[in-house]
Amino acid sequence: MIRLLVVLVVVVAVVAVAAEVVVPPRIEEAVAERVAQRVPEARSVEVELEGFPVVARALATGKVERLVVTLEEVARPELTIDSVEVQAQGIEVARRALVDGEVDLERIDRGELSALITEADLEQALPVRGVDLTLTPGRAEATVAGQTAGSDVEVREGEVRFDFGPLPDVSVPLPGRDFFPCPLRGAVVEGAVRLGCTLERVPDYLLRRLEGAAGRALTIPPSRERP
Repeated sequence: MIRLLVVLVVVVAVVAVAAEVVVPPRIEEAVAERVAQRVPEARSVEVELEGFPVVARALATGKVERLVVTLEEVARPELTIDSVEVQAQGIEVARRALVDGEVDLERIDRGELSALITEADLEQALPVRGVDLTLTPGRAEATVAGQTAGSDVEVREGEVRFDFGPLPDVSVPLPGRDFFPCPLRGAVVEGAVRLGCTLERVPDYLLRRLEGAAGRALTIPPSRERP
């Protein structure tokens, strides 16, 4: 009897370890394929599940600790975005979908979105041609026809705005709430503008049952929105 119990424990342990090796990559691949279909403008999509053991925790608690989705070189109509990263923490999932090698996001405790737009891509999106844009931490410089002016950079009302003093003010529109479903804040870093926001709802392109979820936007409970 004891020998049988030992064998059963060993078998269960082996199955559990095998599940942790096999299932998370399947889920990551399935989510990446779905996001790539929904965002064909992205050159590549990477997905990572974090928080070992992923499967055992999800089956026991109905939660996945962390999901990170990264999109590279997203060529939107407004402008090209160098990278977009969505991090979701404390994800409540459907256990049945998990067994099938998928993730149905039902609720999350917290979500963050960050994006990077290079100065070269901003130059291409400026309404004025022939602008040589240089971005350094906290500051921007534009050179037009040999004239250079400095500017602060502001992200407001869905735009990246430049005030170049003697030169005409310019702004670059950002993708709307279908892509950035939260109020963006921005900062100038070396050679780029970095955007970020705390998610009020999960972007639609991360949802598997889009038809069923579209009418009930996946929101974050107010009590959990900030620690």
